[in-house]
Amino acid sequence: MLPGMTQAANEQTVDVREMPPRDRHPTIMNSWRQLPPGGAIVLVNDHDPLPLYYQFSCEHGGTFRWDYLESGPATWRVRLSKGDFPNPGFTPPKKTDAPKTTSKSAKSVVLDVRPIFAAGQTPCTAIDDAVASLKPDQTFVLLVPFEPAPLYAKLKAQGFAHQTKVLDDGTCQIEFKKSV
Repeated sequence: MLPGMTQAANEQTVDVREMPPRDRHPTIMNSWRQLPPGGAIVLVNDHDPLPLYYQFSCEHGGTFRWDYLESGPATWRVRLSKGDFPNPGFTPPKKTDAPKTTSKSAKSVVLDVRPIFAAGQTPCTAIDDAVASLKPDQTFVLLVPFEPAPLYAKLKAQGFAHQTKVLDDGTCQIEFKKSV
C-alpha cells in the first residue's frame, strides 16, 4: 500500500494532500485499477478534484459513482465507488455550452475544453477547428482536465511539439507550437 493510503473492508482512503500534484492522478488511478467491483476509494484532497471527475467520465464512464462527502474549503473528500453506475451521481455545474476560444495575442490561440467535458461531450471537433485556424506563427494553448496523450501523437504527426504544465487545480495547460 502506498503512503497516504489506508484500507477498511472494501473501502480505502487515498489522501493526496501531501503528494506532488504530478503524482496525484497516477496514484488515484492505480488505486482504482486495484479496487474490486463494489469497492470504493475515499479521496482526500486540498482542493476540489473536479478535473479528476472529468478524467473518470472519459475513461470509466458507467463504472463509477462520485459522491462528495466534504466540500472544502480546506479539505475535500469524495467517495468513488466502483461498479455498474449508468449515472455517476454527480453532474458538474454547467458553466457554458460553447468552448472558449480566445486569442491572447497574435502569437497564441487558447481553447478551454473543460466545459465541453463537463457537458459530457467530446472536444475533438473544437480542437481540430482551433488547430486548423492557426496562422503559421501562432501557438495553440489547450486547457484540459487531464493529460491527453493521444492528442500529442496526433499533433506531432502534423508537425507540432508541445509543453505541458499542470496547474494548481489539476488542469493541464498544453502549449503546441509548429516545429520549424
